[in-house]
Amino acid sequence: MTASRTPPLETVRALQAALAEAGAPSVVGGSGLLASLGLVDEARDWDLVLPAGSVETAEQVLAALGLEATRAADAHPLYATEAMFAVDAGDHTIDVLVGFALRTPGGVVAIPARAGGTWRGLVMARADDWVVAYRAMGRDARAELLEGASPGGLSAAEHPPRGSVRPSA
Repeated sequence: MTASRTPPLETVRALQAALAEAGAPSVVGGSGLLASLGLVDEARDWDLVLPAGSVETAEQVLAALGLEATRAADAHPLYATEAMFAVDAGDHTIDVLVGFALRTPGGVVAIPARAGGTWRGLVMARADDWVVAYRAMGRDARAELLEGASPGGLSAAEHPPRGSVRPSA
């Protein structure tokens, strides 16, 4: 398999580093996480997840970096997220999710911003957290792709490309 296609990395790397420096570490989830594990061929945007209570820090960092961000309306029926920002990164979007949480028939499910592996200089989310997220969103096919991944995620260097077999020890 060829390397996964992703949006440019410069802006998301700079944003993630600035957030961490400001005390709000973030992780990349969504299709970026799937791409990092070789489970999809393309990610069209970046999803950055921050811990709850980081709204003010996120706003300050976005402003300091001069990034144009729109805060999404809070009325989406699926999301119980503290704040969502859509960042215009030119030819793609970076979705910033502060206190990422989803409404389900069983109640609100919080998706933590826990670090898994690293990939291309980005801190990635844990695969097991995104299995929960995708199940809560009703995106079972995506959840099933992640179920075979290491719970904490692996760096791209450690993860064999899709369709390959790990050599036996």
